[in-house]
Amino acid sequence: MNSTSTMLPDSVETKNRIELEDLSIFYGDFMAVEGVNLQVRPQSVMSFIGPSGCGKSTVLRSIDRMHEVTPGAHIRGRVLLDGEDIYAPNVDPVLVRRMIGMVFQRPNPFPTMSIYENVVAGMKLERSGRSKKSHFDEVVERSLRGANLWEEVKDRLNRPGAGLSGGQQQRLCIARAIAVQPEVLLMDEPCSALDPISTLAIEDLIHELKNQYTIIIVTHNMQQAARVSDETAFFNLSGVGQPGQLIEVGPTTEIFSNPKNQQTEDYISGRFG
Repeated sequence: MNSTSTMLPDSVETKNRIELEDLSIFYGDFMAVEGVNLQVRPQSVMSFIGPSGCGKSTVLRSIDRMHEVTPGAHIRGRVLLDGEDIYAPNVDPVLVRRMIGMVFQRPNPFPTMSIYENVVAGMKLERSGRSKKSHFDEVVERSLRGANLWEEVKDRLNRPGAGLSGGQQQRLCIARAIAVQPEVLLMDEPCSALDPISTLAIEDLIHELKNQYTIIIVTHNMQQAARVSDETAFFNLSGVGQPGQLIEVGPTTEIFSNPKNQQTEDYISGRFG
């Protein structure tokens, strides 16, 4: 993969596959996460769970190089998308973030933009505004339908995106992320600021989206992890100031019913965290 690469996979088997190889993440001299080895199956949902401060969101942000916006942040090891190292010297981080979309904890539609403009914002940046409006119209409808929002907003596309409810705003942000047709969607506690009804809508949407995308979600909600994910990765840290580590990963049903590691069992059962 390089700045001119289309990043198209060689086969269906490799498409949308994320692999972390001995990944350690640093902020300056401080090691925040140590030695993570992990594979995320294509077209599946993986949940990252664990106590606060164990590195879940740090690992998530490293997968699309978002952590690099923090001065001094760097990694050791490799993050592979479809078998290609996204940290290779000739790789453009902007291209990485196009192929690996991010949905944040709190809905963040661009406040000065309409619903329509929010959806196509990434495409305008990518194409320097040269696409025809008819193409944008198609993308807006496709993306809003994909985010289960079209029927609710199709008659007010020119109204501010920030005027939607919290749950609608989060689905708008998901529509914005999928408008550029990424391979992977990262979600950092996407329901933590939402009411139960909106949370259910997002969870239903995740089930639908995994048919097309590989999804990784960070959540503190054990019930949510059990509901939405095919596999679960449990992170922990041995003490304050120590790096986070991946303790156990496996099918969600096994992690929640018969974990192999005592730390995992203690966390799942509520003994800490």
